Amino acid sequence: MTEQINDLLDTQISLNRLIWLMDDETYDRLFELTRQHLRLAKEGIEPYTSPERKTALKQEIEHLRTERESIIINYEKTIQWEEMK
Repeated sequence: MTEQINDLLDTQISLNRLIWLMDDETYDRLFELTRQHLRLAKEGIEPYTSPERKTALKQEIEHLRTERESIIINYEKTIQWEEMK
């Protein structure tokens, strides 16, 4: 359990550092992805949301996660490249 918590904290610290290095456009996109994700998740937990819509919401959220991960990976590569110079 402690190891999992440490891993989560390490990931969060790395992400916070990464956000500080991002240009405004990229940061704004990550922020928008987060807002969309939260909106979709909120819709998904509503009792009136149909099972079909919940399936669609899961797919939309997965797409947002994929885009977020792509942005983060690209910035991590950029940082590693800069450190190697």
